[in-house]
Amino acid sequence: MAGGTRCTVAVLALLLLASLPYAAGEESGGVVFLLQDQSTLERDWYIEGDSVNMLPVIVNNGVDTSIDNDPSCGVSLQILDLNGVLLVDESPLCRGQSQTLDLDSGEEHSFSSLTWDLTREDGSFVEPGTYIVQAFHSATETVVSQEIYVQTSVDVSPDLEIILELNSRLSPLQHGEEIILGVVLRNPTSELSLLPQVDDCYVDLNINGASTLAMSCFDSVPALEPYEQILLGHVLLQDSSLLQGLNTIQASLPSQALLQTTSFTLEASESIDTSPQSRTKVQLLQNAPAEYRFSGQDIFSSVVQIENIGEDTLEFHFTDSCRAEMWVVNDLNEVVFDSRLLKNCNALELDYSIEQDGKLQFTLPDWTFTDLEGCDVPTGKYSLVAEIPEFHLAVHHTIEYQQYASSDCASSPQFEVYPELMSTGSGFNLNLTLDAMKSDVDLRWIDSCSLSVAIIDLSTITEVNEQFTMCNSLEGRHFVLPFGEDAESLTLEAGYIEMVDSMSQPLDDGQYQMILTFQSSQPVRVGFALNWPLDGQVSTVEQTVEAVVEEEPRTVSGTWSGLQTELGTCWMFETVDEEQILLSSALLGPWVPQQGWSGTYEVVDAPAHPACEMFQAPSVQVRTLEAETPLQETEEVVEQSVLDSEEEAVDEQAAIIVPSVIVVVASGSLLSMLFAVLLSNESLRIPSTAAGLWFLGLIGRTHETSDGRYQRGRLMGYLTANPGCHFRALMAALDMSNGQITHHLRILESEEGIWRRKDGRLVRYYPLTNSLHPNMNEDDLPVPPLSPDPNSLQGKILSLLDHDGPLGEFPTQAELANRLEKSQQLVSHHLRTLQKFGLVEKRKMGLKNRYKLTREAIFLLETSTDFTRED
Repeated sequence: MAGGTRCTVAVLALLLLASLPYAAGEESGGVVFLLQDQSTLERDWYIEGDSVNMLPVIVNNGVDTSIDNDPSCGVSLQILDLNGVLLVDESPLCRGQSQTLDLDSGEEHSFSSLTWDLTREDGSFVEPGTYIVQAFHSATETVVSQEIYVQTSVDVSPDLEIILELNSRLSPLQHGEEIILGVVLRNPTSELSLLPQVDDCYVDLNINGASTLAMSCFDSVPALEPYEQILLGHVLLQDSSLLQGLNTIQASLPSQALLQTTSFTLEASESIDTSPQSRTKVQLLQNAPAEYRFSGQDIFSSVVQIENIGEDTLEFHFTDSCRAEMWVVNDLNEVVFDSRLLKNCNALELDYSIEQDGKLQFTLPDWTFTDLEGCDVPTGKYSLVAEIPEFHLAVHHTIEYQQYASSDCASSPQFEVYPELMSTGSGFNLNLTLDAMKSDVDLRWIDSCSLSVAIIDLSTITEVNEQFTMCNSLEGRHFVLPFGEDAESLTLEAGYIEMVDSMSQPLDDGQYQMILTFQSSQPVRVGFALNWPLDGQVSTVEQTVEAVVEEEPRTVSGTWSGLQTELGTCWMFETVDEEQILLSSALLGPWVPQQGWSGTYEVVDAPAHPACEMFQAPSVQVRTLEAETPLQETEEVVEQSVLDSEEEAVDEQAAIIVPSVIVVVASGSLLSMLFAVLLSNESLRIPSTAAGLWFLGLIGRTHETSDGRYQRGRLMGYLTANPGCHFRALMAALDMSNGQITHHLRILESEEGIWRRKDGRLVRYYPLTNSLHPNMNEDDLPVPPLSPDPNSLQGKILSLLDHDGPLGEFPTQAELANRLEKSQQLVSHHLRTLQKFGLVEKRKMGLKNRYKLTREAIFLLETSTDFTRED
């Protein structure tokens, strides 16, 4: 490496020539060949403008001797890469002359300096990486070499930008407290930006004048999509590199490309003892393999380890109960978890001693991948900072998290969507243009297929098909759409939509609605209506600027009756208050009203269905089904059905009801106008929020009781019936948010009503009874049965994985699709559902993601009479 004097030694093997009578007796001494680095750099790498300057030296550590030498060149420069490819070779300049070089005992002979300007023989700079500088002594064919590290410039668009973000647990930043620096590479333009495929390019991070190579330049990403950004890495800043008062940090790609500077002031804090930092090694040890990608069913468990690397025994005197704590930042450098916000640091005096080379471990609080608001965190990279607060010992560790299902817990970003349709064949190509409405929009893609398209037949108000598109391109990527007058739109090529039903039969001519669901971290749904076939080849979008308002759902109870009109069946609903309302549409999967059936539903106002346009009664869209009773059942059965449905509604609705979201819809007059425009085969600019706006506002909001005892009663009842249910399955079964269920589980544990046990990466919960207690053998513990239909696609996937697992074979998504003779998009959808319920897990094996059964799924297949297992 450059800087100071560093030598690499090679013994001259040719000293044993027969012409040297004393060489044969030279066993341990003799002549050595040295290469001295004469560079005077303050850093340990070279950049453009630097020159490598090496001085070849021969030293005779033995008796007087002589060696052959070519006076025309002496020693020649050679440059090789790590693959042994010769990039520069000056040895052909040697003319083959010969002379004898006499060396007295102890004599040191220097040759001419070797200089390299980091270029190839054609004059172009080498790429960033490690290179071998080699001195070749032609007369004796002896070489001596030294590795150097080079950071030359890379071909990157100057429009890209580096973003530096600082954060800590405390605000404002304080000297003596751990600070995390996030380094982000962002494409702020509406154009794709290709990135050079260079493995050894690193960000030059300069903190108060001291430079270091901190992280990879591009994180192996081949290109940045429009408005995409990637986290290059986090850096934990500790006291040794920071100053009280003004601090300056610079970050750039090689040769100062995309240079970004930030300055900040650290407020003075109480004097602290930082001596343990130089005498300890702190590590965060997680409960999963180093490259493991965490997902929705996981809980992050870890310990922080302190190792004494000094010579003396270390003494630690703790004065409170917060001995080891953890906080977490996301890829925007926002604090999303802080264990000290969940507890009190009570006075407690404890002493620990660590002898030389000894280790001390503390268990850190578990993290369930929820943020400070109790919401599921989105897909991305997270850095966990583990601290020993009283002694200012800290370490950070970065992990990846994969979100498998959208969460509507967080606030909703708002943007507008412009669909463009190009008719071709039996369908159309769909392009989407997105514009931020009120502020920058954070858009994260979480699935291998980024868009699902549901086709609803307006004549029957039923979903006739669902297609998946935008596959294998955006999963895990993070876009930030800018807001402002000068901001350009984001255009997505959504792919080809085929107008066929679920049996691949062409759809009849008529009116259809397209519901587009973005597979993103927050639920986003937009929609539009069309007449099929399209009148023209291309259908574009006109801008609308009317304001939008939030629509609150309401609950109605009553009875259905259908009237046949020229445009189809108009469904009327007579409420218990003798009010008549009309059905516009419903998002309940295959559900349709039945003549004379009664029920309770959650609805919002909506434009009239074409079959009901002649009537003056208000129209509604049905969002959720609370309870429903056939005509022939008695009133007593109705009441009992309502009571029974409270326990089963979550599971039933999970299969048929679109996930609940917040709705933003336009006013009634605006909607009527938009509906008329759409039915005339014109496109419409559709305002959307990440909660899922589409112009008819067809998505509902889940109602949850705030009665804590009631919810814990539900939880206890479910665990009594399903002991051993894991965390995420409980969330799905009881329709609770991550924060809710965590809260209630903690209370039940503190009341000793339940207990838990880890099962791999899962945590299973059991009611505390005489027959179920923590001292039981693991093999005696029950696993709750589940019962998917073995003839369904999900059942067939489970059967295939069950067949392959014992053979040590774990298929990819594409392999499953091929064997099942289904589209890869459809298989991807069902794999994601199986992962959500803890039956299938995805593992990175080599370059591909492969799938295997969880322990719970194996138990299911072993105990189910519906499944036939192959031995």
